[in-house]
Amino acid sequence: MVIENGWFYEIHKGNRAFGMKIKEILYHQRSDYQDILIFENEDFGTVLALDDSFMLSDLDEHMYHTALTNYGIQNLNPENNNLNILVVGAGDGGIVRDLLRNWDSRINSVTMVEIDNDVIETSKQFFPQIAAEFNNPKLNLLVQDALAFIKSAPNQYYDLVLCDSTDPVGFAAGLIETEFYEDIRRVLKEDGIFCAQSGSPFFHADELETAQRNLAKVFPEQHTYYSPMIVYPGTIWSYTASGQKIRNRQNLDMNCFIPSKLLQKV
Repeated sequence: MVIENGWFYEIHKGNRAFGMKIKEILYHQRSDYQDILIFENEDFGTVLALDDSFMLSDLDEHMYHTALTNYGIQNLNPENNNLNILVVGAGDGGIVRDLLRNWDSRINSVTMVEIDNDVIETSKQFFPQIAAEFNNPKLNLLVQDALAFIKSAPNQYYDLVLCDSTDPVGFAAGLIETEFYEDIRRVLKEDGIFCAQSGSPFFHADELETAQRNLAKVFPEQHTYYSPMIVYPGTIWSYTASGQKIRNRQNLDMNCFIPSKLLQKV
């Protein structure tokens, strides 16, 4: 943890850093799995960092959650209005919020599997606008290891699997391995889609290439797309979709990441 003279710094592989001035530390504890830091910043609002890395802020959280949910839904059969969705990780609740608020009429159920209950509880307390759908009756929230859960999940049950995890190290290292992708394919329906965050194309190229290579061993088609995420290294973040067929090989419209009040002035 690098907190110095009232600033928090995320160090990127010992060569770069991104820092924010701390207005107030709201929460700082270590869970069973990771260090959790939540603080206020004048520009970014409330900020979440896990294991010394920025995860999200009030200013940009919609960018990450939009990138995963919008793209995932766009690649599903538009006539399917009985969707069963699996969400891996996503302890802040933003993926679940976007799914259930934007596509509730199409969704039958959302199963969310997050290993760290402390992330869920602190998000409820400090990011209530993000952790806003945890009580939705369509949500089945499970606090356990997603790798173990998927091993016993039913065959060809899910239309969409969204993986919102921390970087693939430590307890999350298995999330870019071939075995995990094989389990994902087994639980997906024939025309199902898997989408996962896949890191910075500039600073996590090795992890991105490993994910692409291993996905190609399991899925007939894949596509990597990009969106902004201000607090992440390089600002441009990658996501990779896989399945029997990728319907949309375009990037998302950049306008969906700009606040609507600004677009109305153009």
